[in-house]
Amino acid sequence: MKCMTPLGLLCIVALSMGTPTRAWCQWSLGLGVEAERFWGGSLENGPEQKSFRPYRPLVLGVGAEHRFGSVGLGLRVTYTEAALGLEGEDAVVAVKDAFEVIGLAPEVSYQIAALGPNRLLLHAGPLIEFWHPVDSESRTRAGARGAASLLVPLGGRFGLSVAGSLAVIPSPFNSDELLEQYERQTLWRRGFSGALQYLF
Repeated sequence: MKCMTPLGLLCIVALSMGTPTRAWCQWSLGLGVEAERFWGGSLENGPEQKSFRPYRPLVLGVGAEHRFGSVGLGLRVTYTEAALGLEGEDAVVAVKDAFEVIGLAPEVSYQIAALGPNRLLLHAGPLIEFWHPVDSESRTRAGARGAASLLVPLGGRFGLSVAGSLAVIPSPFNSDELLEQYERQTLWRRGFSGALQYLF
């Protein structure tokens, strides 16, 4: 099963190599979903070292980008309702819909390779998120996000983007929200996303 994702990406590339497509245009709009996994957030000062953190949200995202040759400037807007999980080595306890999170991610992208009509890009930029916990005050966190993506033409003005990302922000918890034995930690995440893009 572990080899299915790379194999699937290779199939997408191979099929698109033989698909006639318009030249890539300067503007694009995208709509996609991203699966995220977190670590950090908080850490127990004890032998078990359990952590409170957001738990495996599915993120909806929209984005726009303008390209200047190999360089692009873009903005992603994301929305998710994340569970709150208490994770240990052997088990997880999660409360659904504990957070509502809206994210803004301006970014610069750079094309590092072309595989026929397909493009391999690197993305980097700041990340600003507005966290709205249930029954608690909202808070804003700022950090950074980087990603690598493969953009594949589907014919006409449509394309498919698949990406892997890494992001970091300060802990989403305020200092008075955790139990005494827990301390706040930087919140890291990795994600895998797919998006349909409209090029014009």
